[in-house]
Amino acid sequence: MSLEKRIISLVRLLDDEDAFISKVAYEKLVNSGDGAIPVLLSLRETVSENLRNLLDEIVETIRYRSYLGEIASYFNDAERDIERGAYLVAKFAYSDVNFKEYSEKLDLMAFELRRRIYTKESFDDIVDAVNKFFFVEKGFRGNFENYYEPDNIFINRVIDRRLGISITLSLVYILVGRRANLPVYGVALPGNFIVKYESNGFEIYVDTFNGGRIMSRADCERLISQLGYSQKQKYFGRATAGTIVKRMFEILVLSYRNNGYLEKARKLDEIIKLIEFIDENLHADR
Repeated sequence: MSLEKRIISLVRLLDDEDAFISKVAYEKLVNSGDGAIPVLLSLRETVSENLRNLLDEIVETIRYRSYLGEIASYFNDAERDIERGAYLVAKFAYSDVNFKEYSEKLDLMAFELRRRIYTKESFDDIVDAVNKFFFVEKGFRGNFENYYEPDNIFINRVIDRRLGISITLSLVYILVGRRANLPVYGVALPGNFIVKYESNGFEIYVDTFNGGRIMSRADCERLISQLGYSQKQKYFGRATAGTIVKRMFEILVLSYRNNGYLEKARKLDEIIKLIEFIDENLHADR
């Protein structure tokens, strides 16, 4: 029996009078995998409203399970790519977005940026040119008005709106900067995420949420102290892709919870527990 015929047969059993049969049909459908989704969606308009709601629930469950599989695959990969991780976070809300288009937008920005900096000789001049390009010409800025808006976390929306929070603005800055061969890295400070330029003894920090404010190491240490944190040294390492992606998910939980989307927040809690479980097992195996 073809997959389509099998799915159609199972859908017919969803409203069977025998509760056991309908339950088994439901479980078989949610375990059918991504290939069942087009068939289920095509059947939506041919069934009753109650069945339509069930089909929507089944499709959502299949997509969520598939998404969890993608997350597990990403965090089990020793070579985690930060751009892929950012797109994975965005897929939580924008599963149908063509992220190849956003990679091309980053490519274009990097091409434009290289033209702005290729004549610059000192690092100070380069940083100044990059900041003008990013925060003035392209208009990226921190969303002070609605910090916990979920779209601040999704890289596609940050690129579209030129609006975000420190971690996503820094991420776009880094992805464009690296395409332009700049030595830029993320630094996960407590309560903030900044960009670090580091090359041949040159070290400077950029606060992307505050319009590209330049910070020294001492400035960053004062900020950490003001927040009541000690052991400052551990915060200045280059943030790994896994650290950045996990932090994005953690902020997204708060965003959804603050906006009353408790079911989405619950799913994100599950995702964070999955990430922590994988990381614990990877460390145990080393």
